[in-house]
Amino acid sequence: MLRFAATALLIVINFVIQATLFPYIAILGVKPNTAVVLVICYCILRSDLESAAVGFFAGLLQDLFFSRVLGLYTLIYLLIGYLFGKPLRNFYRENYWLPLLLSLLASFVSDFAVYVFNFLFRGRTDLWYYCSRVILPGAVYTAAVSIPFYRLVYGINNRLEGRENKRRRMFW
Repeated sequence: MLRFAATALLIVINFVIQATLFPYIAILGVKPNTAVVLVICYCILRSDLESAAVGFFAGLLQDLFFSRVLGLYTLIYLLIGYLFGKPLRNFYRENYWLPLLLSLLASFVSDFAVYVFNFLFRGRTDLWYYCSRVILPGAVYTAAVSIPFYRLVYGINNRLEGRENKRRRMFW
């Protein structure tokens, strides 16, 4: 129950910070996508189903408040959580290169999917402009933010796992 509450609180706090603080620290109109970083953190630290659930709810919040199409970010983040979390079960969790590289890749995939569904289907085919002005700077900025964000989520996860292990030992 504590893990569920902590995860829900992380999703809500991430959404509030992303909606209120990050527009003020945008560089050239591009702000980091910490929802993707949160999903990647859960991909590395927890299971693929938990990261898919985090992706679903983080995307749902983003859809409800910022998107014109309900379900786009929900689907994108859910798929990122599930597909990126599938092969990451036995990786070294203390390695900071993995969240950096996965956040870079997931941000690129997410922004490209948004481009395809929001712009390409409406006939706006200037992919190079969108890549150079939105996708690549957003992916780099998201990757730069991923290290401190991962450290925070990693610390919270270690404390929760310590409490869960302590509770298990109490009953065995």
